[in-house]
Amino acid sequence: MKRIVILCCTALLLMVLFNACKKKEVTGLPVFTLDEISGERLWNRIAVETDYKTYRYWPGHEGVQPGQSPHGIFHRVFANSMLVDSLPIQDRKAPYGAIIVKENLSIDKELNQITVMAKVEGFDPEHNDWFYAAFDKGGNVLAEGAPDGCVNCHTGMRDNDYIIIQALDKPLP
Repeated sequence: MKRIVILCCTALLLMVLFNACKKKEVTGLPVFTLDEISGERLWNRIAVETDYKTYRYWPGHEGVQPGQSPHGIFHRVFANSMLVDSLPIQDRKAPYGAIIVKENLSIDKELNQITVMAKVEGFDPEHNDWFYAAFDKGGNVLAEGAPDGCVNCHTGMRDNDYIIIQALDKPLP
């Protein structure tokens, strides 16, 4: 019996230590302003100032999921806490400062590209102020701003603040 108690206490201690050492999202950073947003600045935010892999998976869409063109056969979708903590959003308008990161994966589930949406007040009011960017695996900017391909595809979900993955007012799983 004493051994079982010691083993249980050891396992509990290891779990506490593991969770304490696990990387967590850096929060409290200022939201981007119209004057400072760029692809390079956005990459710096998701890869240097924070690590987007510490963001949470989109609720109910955890891990590798089937994708569609142009984002790849498979994808992983992360969202910063500013967005996830506000879900569900009854008026279906994401807060300024929201960031969505999509890892675009190949059929072999290898990373091909990273695409990002960041909500920046005043950036593109006609399309709810979303700044889009695409990066290669090394963080080189492939596209940024309001590329026609991004805007045209996401416009189909303008009633959901241009977010395709799921309705913002959907109850959390």
